[in-house]
Parts: sequence; structure tokens; C-alpha cells
Amino acid sequence: MKRLTILVCLSCFLILNSCEQKKEVPQMNTQKTFIDTVKERITAYSPVKVAVDTSFLSAKEKLLLVKLAEAGKIADEIFWQQSAHDARSVRDSLAKSTGKDNEILKQYVRINYGPYDVIYGNERFIPGEPKVRPLGAGFYPIDMTKDEFEKAIAENPSLKSQFEDLYTVIVRENGKLKAIPYSQYYSEIEALASKLEEASKYAEDKQLNAYLISRAKALRTNDYFESDMKWMDVKSSNIDIVIGPIETYQDQLFGYKASFEAVIMVKDWKATKQFEMFKKHITYFEKNLPEDPKFIRSNINEESQLNLVNVAYYGGDCQKGTKTIAASLPNDPRVREAKGGKNSMYLNMMKAKFEKNLVPIANIILDKDLIPFIDEDAFITSTTLHEVSHTLGRGYVYGNNKLEVRTALKERYSALEECKADILSMYNHLHLLNLKEFNDDMIKKARVTYLAGLFRSIRFGTESAHAKANLIQFNYLREKGAIVVDKDGKYKLDESKFWDAVKGLANLILTIQATGDYAKAGEILSKYAKMTPELEQAIKTLQNVPRDIDSSYLFE
Repeated sequence: MKRLTILVCLSCFLILNSCEQKKEVPQMNTQKTFIDTVKERITAYSPVKVAVDTSFLSAKEKLLLVKLAEAGKIADEIFWQQSAHDARSVRDSLAKSTGKDNEILKQYVRINYGPYDVIYGNERFIPGEPKVRPLGAGFYPIDMTKDEFEKAIAENPSLKSQFEDLYTVIVRENGKLKAIPYSQYYSEIEALASKLEEASKYAEDKQLNAYLISRAKALRTNDYFESDMKWMDVKSSNIDIVIGPIETYQDQLFGYKASFEAVIMVKDWKATKQFEMFKKHITYFEKNLPEDPKFIRSNINEESQLNLVNVAYYGGDCQKGTKTIAASLPNDPRVREAKGGKNSMYLNMMKAKFEKNLVPIANIILDKDLIPFIDEDAFITSTTLHEVSHTLGRGYVYGNNKLEVRTALKERYSALEECKADILSMYNHLHLLNLKEFNDDMIKKARVTYLAGLFRSIRFGTESAHAKANLIQFNYLREKGAIVVDKDGKYKLDESKFWDAVKGLANLILTIQATGDYAKAGEILSKYAKMTPELEQAIKTLQNVPRDIDSSYLFE
């Protein structure tokens, strides 16, 4: 990495972009240094200081936030190692260098958690190897293939549970693959567990106190079930936290391995109360899913929680590249069956993205008659129903209560799950209209805001699960005539075809999940999760609109 330090200081060093060029990628050519390209790419992230009101918290709660942020920064450091094998070494090498160009590289490496561009196909944006981030991120040997992994299991089936475990890293020792639990692999685990125990002393809420102690134990034992159960009991606290290995988006090889993240939240009680109405309809949504009735679960936990919160700190997976705006957790289907899910909407993040990203997109891409219907409340409502919809449908494959849908669909799961949540969010709007919870004006705003939102998420880059999910939706609805484009290239909806198309796509995704059909999932991704010439042209018109935000928080 000493050699890298020298290279990055040579701003006149020219490189060719060895990766396939995506639309809107600033061209790395002989007329432009890689520093120039990075400068242009940084403009895709609009700087935002995310505000949060802590004035109503007690003195002890404010100290708790400080301690939780300290824990969050440790979780963030673990994620640097998971993001890519060389993410942390590149970051640390740059930290030893000085100069204006070096500061630019530091900033973009920070945004991407490494030298690989999240938006542009995970291609490397500074000199070095490999040119594209390995699909297995930092979870597997950098040169390991799928065949090698599967062959190891075939030769020794007793390794299967360890190798596919959410919380193990795969290494190669003496020429053979080996699974090491996170609790043993990451040296920061003990410091993180101890910090959570320290924070628990400031937690006035008994359930939050119990959760923090249990989470510390989970980190040390690599068993997160008990702590997930206790997290579901945290309901009345002004403060909540998501911390530890959560989502599997970074593992694009198999989708098995969970990445560390930290989200420190301050509850917005007033906003939460406004959205409580959705909770009473969760069973109705489930019983009326647009799928074969035999796939619909007979036992549904009605205790799912819905919380509107403001973020005080983000770290790790949720902060990398395009930022998370909501979450539906835990992912463990055992916990969901026992206690439902906890849906957290990050209100200050949603508002920032609506203003900085969605509104400018709508003003450029939509038919002028639709622009007045772009609505912040509709964006928040749709996002909320998206998270609610994550709790719907099967967690286990139909007829096999030991095989999780996530495991059956492997690396194809995340994109289809995000697609399911999006399309069911719209479908559930129709339910709420029929139940007279929504009126026609609210539905109009929801549809139009949804249409603009497709372009917002597609611009996250074709390697993103969320982008793939939105490509599937756009291309499917376009194929069915629900999305139309006029002669000026502006988009609108054919309302006579919209709901049938929404229902058809929801049925398709739900059926794939219920049957655990890995091959069919691949067919859908191949057919619909792709950029078309028409879409490429549309996206090109948005080149001056930021793709996301570069957010900073109360605790940095």
C-alpha cells in the first residue's frame, strides 16, 4: 500500500477505465485524470447535515446517545473490513498522505467505504487491483470461486451450516476453506460488546437496557436470536438502536453473509401516532396477498411495530454509498413469527432525499401535468408501506419449514425481496382506498410519486439490490403498458392498466419466493433487471441531479 500512497498523489497519472462503461459515468480517458473523474462523481452526492431534535430527552438519555454513537463507530470499523478486502488498507494509506487531490480521494473512499464505486458497477476509481470489487466482498477469500465453495460442502456436508451461516467469514487455511465465527474473526467485537454494556447503564428504559446487555452477549457468542427477541420488546423508549450484523446486500456471491451497521434513532412520537393506522391492517394485507391462497400463511403475528424516528448516527452498511431511509427488522423469520417485525422509518433521511433527489427528478422526467402531484407525505407513506410489506409473505419455502426463502434464493433474494416490498406497497395503497382509509387524491399522489421514485432508485447503480428491484418494476410495468412515454420523452401512467400490472408483478414475485424457485428468480432478473436504451436515454437527462445524499449526523 506504500506504492498506492505514491500513486494517488500523482494527480497527473492517467488511467483507462477497464470496466464496462455505464451511462452517466464520467469518462476516464487520456484527456482526464482519475482525480478529475472522482471530482465529478462526488457531485452525485448532495451534502446534507441531518438534523434531529433531542431537546425533549433527559440528561441521561443524551449521555446514552453519546455512548451508543461510540459503539456505532466500532461497528462501522468492522464494516470497513467487510466492505472489501482492501477497503481499510486503502483508507489508512490515504490517511498518511497530504494534498488537495488526496483529500478528494479520502472523501470518495469514505462515501464508498473503499476504492470501489457503488454507483458505477463497483469499479475501482483509483489505481490498483482488482479493477472491480469481488462479489464476495470481504467475507470470502478474494480468489475463491462459487465452485470451490460448493465443492467443499459436497465433499464434507457437515460444513454446510457453518459455511452458509450469516455470521461466519470464510478463509483458506492450508489450502482448504474454513468458516470462522464473527465473534472470533473480528478483533473489535469485544470492544463493541463492552461499549454496549457501558451504554446500558445509561438506559432508563428497562427493555432497552435488557436489549443492550443481550446484544453484547450475542456479539460474543455469535447467536443473535435472543437479542433480536429482546429488541422487539423495546417499545416505549425515546431512543432505539439497530447494531450488529444485519443485512446481506454486500455479499453478492451468495447473499449469505450479514454486514455490520449501526443506526441510532430518536423516536418521533407525533409522527408515529399518525401512521399507527397501518398496523391494524397488516393481517388484512397478508390474507389478501395476490397469490395462490395455499401460499398464504395461516399464522400471522399481528404485533408488528411501526416507528417514525430521526437518525442521530449512521455507520456501516446503511451508510455506504446510497443511504438507507427505512428498515424492517429483524430478518430472522423465527422472531417474526413469534413477535412480528419492527418497521422503522428514518424521517429526517426521507425528507432530505425527497428534497435533494426526488423533486428534481420529477421536474425533469415526468409529464408536466403530473408534477403537482409529487408529494412528500406520499413518499413517506409509500416508504412506510414498503417496510410493512417486508413483513408480508412467506419467510420459509412452502412445504419446507426448515428452508428460508433467503437461503433458497441465495444472491438473488435481496433484489426480489426489495421488489416485493415496493410493489406490495403500491398494491396495499389500493387496499387502503377500498377500505376508505385513503381517498382518490392521495392515491393519485402515491402513484405519481412512485413513478418518479423508480428513477431515483434505478440511479443507485445496477449492482444495487434496490436498483435491480426498481428496474424490474419499471420494465415490467412498461411492458404491460402501465407506464407510457410521450413524444417528448416524458413519463406518465396509464391508470386503466396500472393496478392489473401491479397485481401481476406482485403475484410473480410472491410465487417465486413461496416456491423458493432460484432458477425462476434468475429468469426475472435477466429479463427485467436491466437497462434498456430508452431508460439509458431517460437517465441521461438526469445527469445534473444528485443521485443521493452525503449525509452527516449529530454524532460524527
